[in-house]
Amino acid sequence: MDYTSAVEFLRDLKNNTYHFNIRQRMKMLLVVIGEHPDSMSLIQNMGIIDPDRIKVLCQKGANGYVLAQALMDSIEISTPNSDELSLKAFGYIKPITPAELDNYIDEVIERLENQKQYLKNETEVERINQEIALDELEQFL
Repeated sequence: MDYTSAVEFLRDLKNNTYHFNIRQRMKMLLVVIGEHPDSMSLIQNMGIIDPDRIKVLCQKGANGYVLAQALMDSIEISTPNSDELSLKAFGYIKPITPAELDNYIDEVIERLENQKQYLKNETEVERINQEIALDELEQFL
């Protein structure tokens, strides 16, 4: 996953640069979440599916990508002139306002930035360990 591009896209999505309606914005957010390696915990942290239901779905073999796809299919607009969504998934109904959607986007952005930083630090530690191993090999030669 390209974290930099995903974060930029989500920031544009939050600012509604593309002029999407709330349903389209929610679907785009779910697409990004579905691509994340830890998408299951992102969905769980958002609270859009009952946590007990998530456990049951995991036991049946569902993963974050599958849940994100199922959520995309269950998004409904509450009323034709409303800015509020109604997410009906797995027997759980969750209304989502534009402000809540912006909060979800912020949470995912923060998670992606943390993951990117973690991978950067992990790569740096790996590089240092490789240099140490090469130095040790050179000493024996």
